[in-house]
Amino acid sequence: MKTKNLCILVAMTLVFPLLSVGMAGCRGGPGDECLSESDCQKELVCLKRSKRIEEKDYIDKWGVCVEDVDVDGIPDDGDFSGSPENARCGVHVFVHPQTGVEKVQTEVIGSCDDNCPGVVNSEVLTKFGCLARDPCCVLHTDPEKDRGLKSKIGRYEFCDDVDGVIENKCSACFGGAYGQEYPDKCYLRFPGGYEVNEAGCVLCQPISFAVPCTFEGGVDSCVNDASLPKPACSGSWECDTKTGACRLAPVLFPDVDKDGYNRLFQMDRDGDGEGDACDNCPDAPNGFLCEHELYRHHCDVNGDNYLTMEELDLGSQTNDDGDRWGDACDLCRGLADDDNDDSDRDGWANPCDPDDDGDRICDPGESAASCDGTDNCPNIYNPNQGDIDGDDLGDGCDPDRDGDGIREDGDADGMPGNHPCNPISGPCCANPPCDTTVCRNCDDNCPSHPNADQLDDDQDGVGNACDSD
Repeated sequence: MKTKNLCILVAMTLVFPLLSVGMAGCRGGPGDECLSESDCQKELVCLKRSKRIEEKDYIDKWGVCVEDVDVDGIPDDGDFSGSPENARCGVHVFVHPQTGVEKVQTEVIGSCDDNCPGVVNSEVLTKFGCLARDPCCVLHTDPEKDRGLKSKIGRYEFCDDVDGVIENKCSACFGGAYGQEYPDKCYLRFPGGYEVNEAGCVLCQPISFAVPCTFEGGVDSCVNDASLPKPACSGSWECDTKTGACRLAPVLFPDVDKDGYNRLFQMDRDGDGEGDACDNCPDAPNGFLCEHELYRHHCDVNGDNYLTMEELDLGSQTNDDGDRWGDACDLCRGLADDDNDDSDRDGWANPCDPDDDGDRICDPGESAASCDGTDNCPNIYNPNQGDIDGDDLGDGCDPDRDGDGIREDGDADGMPGNHPCNPISGPCCANPPCDTTVCRNCDDNCPSHPNADQLDDDQDGVGNACDSD
């Protein structure tokens, strides 16, 4: 960082008022310090860093003049080298295909160039941890002394940064107990929650076990569920109403630099220098500067550390058909279509695949040597093409296979058959017994046999029409 711009210092003092003449043409360049954007040259902004103190962010009074087109806090030329491309920011990370564990290849954070100069794509880097007063923080071997010590500690003091006490830690995880180091942060987001092991340590992978939960009358069943491991970091278990299972909601703390400033990062999963937010192939390296020996990995699509002429041609975000996907990952090259899904995983995206589900029955209106006929369920694998009610909609995708007017998942809860219709005791209607013609909002009790009356004399959930008992 350069010293404070002389023009700014002059503007701040009244000692030399005559020097203020012509100030409009005397503004700071890249790297000069500033108080506001008016102190910087045209097209530069005054970038200020922030610190978090007691759960609040405080922005510095002084900043630095930088070019930051998208104003996301990461300069276009963050290393002030004169090139916005030689040191791109980015966290290169992927999920291991066998274990599902997050694997971090490289982390380029701080003093680097914005990897999406025209798109806001920065995030505050966070980590797992404990506050000193949390149960997960162990300050002393004697619980009594531990309690006494915690009563004197500030509310927002971090467990691993308490002055004047013996070495302390956040329980078992971050000190490398149990013979291995655990990650202190996860870059990838797992919607269902993070995996937590028996020691309560968070792992950077999707949760693999499901403890059913309920949230009724304001009571969360996860809070006091003894089957769940006690978190080794700040956070608690809560019921995820979308999945119906408990998930750990960890408290995330800013990961600061040596001077205590919040750190910003940008994702670049394939490590090709183009951030995920603007990369037309976020999981296939097709970046830029491929001809340069230092940056050839930007275009190594297959990851074999050898750059072929074909891979070189796919670099620089090449996109011949102009759709959302670059040629390096476009499964329908030559067809401008943003849908790149490949249902049957045959290497052809659905828009150009004559048989989307791979059952060797052609999609309606398609013909090819690899398939025959016309698929009555083009998006569901059903090579037998069964159609009980003969409505030309295959049983595999027909919500009412037997055509009796009662849907298999009549209550639309995503679980066919869990609430079978019964006009005598419900749930066909609110006040049974009911007229058999009003059976709705319940599941067909004979999904393969037409029975619009849904009668079930023995009340076993299986309609008379298909009940062998």
